[in-house]
Amino acid sequence: MANIALTDDQHKTLIKEFFAKRSARQLLSKAELIDIAQRLNEKVSLPFLSEAKEHAVLLKIVLKLDNYLYETLPNEIYELIYNIDEGFDDSEAALLAARLSKQANNEINLPFLTDHLEYYSITFFLTLMINAMREGSDLEHAIKVTKHPRMMEDDFPFPDLI
Repeated sequence: MANIALTDDQHKTLIKEFFAKRSARQLLSKAELIDIAQRLNEKVSLPFLSEAKEHAVLLKIVLKLDNYLYETLPNEIYELIYNIDEGFDDSEAALLAARLSKQANNEINLPFLTDHLEYYSITFFLTLMINAMREGSDLEHAIKVTKHPRMMEDDFPFPDLI
């Protein structure tokens, strides 16, 4: 077994990431937030708001979920969404999806949505992110495959890797 080695700079970086200010506890870029919110908008409607306000709310839901994963997963794992060469196999991804989905649905509250839409929003986001963390996938691929009609159903299958 190899010993864990950590330089002073690596230690400072680790501490800085772990104790980041709340406003910095996100991984997704502006474009990624918009892409995911647009996909979510295909199934989640807030008829009591104008389209512009609905879009802002959907972006905030995605931000909240991004923040949740940032705080729940170590960055080394969450950053797998950008790495096509490393990641979970299908069984590991399914296990993480089951555990995270249960935990997130218990901890995240979106009272302005029905229970079904809250569950759908959280599960959709987590499935998309975990799909991006699979070996052979990344965030760009995971967003692209959400356009498949089966991905927009309530059982959220992991699409085959292309």
